[in-house]
Amino acid sequence: MAARDIVIERLKPEERFMQFPYDDATGKRVKAPVGNITWLYGCNLETSGSLKLANVVLSAQVDEVEEQLDEFAWYVALDDVRKSVCLDIAFNGGVHGLLHYPRMITALSHQDWATAAAECTVADQRLDESRYAPLRKLLLNGE
Repeated sequence: MAARDIVIERLKPEERFMQFPYDDATGKRVKAPVGNITWLYGCNLETSGSLKLANVVLSAQVDEVEEQLDEFAWYVALDDVRKSVCLDIAFNGGVHGLLHYPRMITALSHQDWATAAAECTVADQRLDESRYAPLRKLLLNGE
């Protein structure tokens, strides 16, 4: 399975499908003060939220992140499972966010999976346990 497919299947339960626009800090639905929240080419988010559209957008977003990461030799050299971890971090924090893990990237480039896993952490303990602990296991085990 390709890295993009691995990360998409992991992102779906991590991010959860939400039919309507929501505040990512609270998870509560938001509405425009006047009119409708609209996106892209006149896509009314109050009426267009479907699982089909969500899958198309998620796939496009992952493709865009992967195109950016394909510019880095250390990324291209990784197996698909470890690429999926990098895609996951970059999906949520942007490629620049992933690049804030220089020791993890160095370890990945040397196939030092133990160090890469140890460096895959965040200060927010709740987020670290829920999101990064599974990523550390993938970096360590490659599966």
